[in-house]
Amino acid sequence: MDKQDNLDDKHNNRDNLEQIIDRQLTKLRQLDGATRLIKKNAQRSIRSLSWVQNLRQVFEKLKEQNVRCRELSSLIEALNKQILHQTENVPEEVIQSFQNANKQIYAQAMVSHNILDYTANSSYQFVTRTGQKTPGSVYSNTEKRETIKDCKRTLFNEPNNQICHTIPLITVEEFNKLPKYIIGRQTLDTINSLISAINQMLIAKYTILSLGKAAAQKKGEINLYLQYKKQELCVQEKNEYLYFFTAEDYYAQTKTKLDKTKLNLITALRHCKRLREYKIKNVLPGVFCLVLVTNW
Repeated sequence: MDKQDNLDDKHNNRDNLEQIIDRQLTKLRQLDGATRLIKKNAQRSIRSLSWVQNLRQVFEKLKEQNVRCRELSSLIEALNKQILHQTENVPEEVIQSFQNANKQIYAQAMVSHNILDYTANSSYQFVTRTGQKTPGSVYSNTEKRETIKDCKRTLFNEPNNQICHTIPLITVEEFNKLPKYIIGRQTLDTINSLISAINQMLIAKYTILSLGKAAAQKKGEINLYLQYKKQELCVQEKNEYLYFFTAEDYYAQTKTKLDKTKLNLITALRHCKRLREYKIKNVLPGVFCLVLVTNW
């Protein structure tokens, strides 16, 4: 009887232990679910905090931009007041000068193109009929041709970059046709950079020549003007006007010499018929002048 009671007690204890373990497992599962939920909420909170931090940085940048915009707005307002003040207080002599200039431009625009063409053709016939090649006649022909150009520039308001011929840039097709022994390892950009430098130098040179002696004297360019005029007397032949430059001209404008590399590039330009070489005889021995081809 006692043994049976002991067995029953053991069985009851085992049942109680299993129930306790089951309850603990249930609590563990509940705790695990709660832990996962808390982790998800924590991750969401962290993401929200990072988003808030980024938003705060954006707001700070907006504040800085707002301050700058206010400063710009105040500057624009002050400038607008100055413009209004200047507009309302234009001197009468300025208005009168502007009106006179407009009248003069209108009067010049009414000049007939036929009269200008007749003048140009007459001057050209006079130049071509003079068969003498003395420096005086060449100088006179050059002055007449410059006078015609100045008239066209005044009447038709031609831009300054039309004051002389410039060298067109080398195209990719032309560059690819250049022999390797001429171009070497130089690139298309290199040769076109040299062309741009030469064009700027030519425009500067012929701008001085277009001034005339009196204007060059006023601007302090009389020495360069006389030097360029002397060069013109040396290179003008057969009543043909040539746009040209020398190595000295190139150095005076760019402060760089025509070294071996640039001379090789100039050879490439001669091959592409952009330039031709001209030797000054009995004046500057041993010096070559690069002359632009005017009939491309």
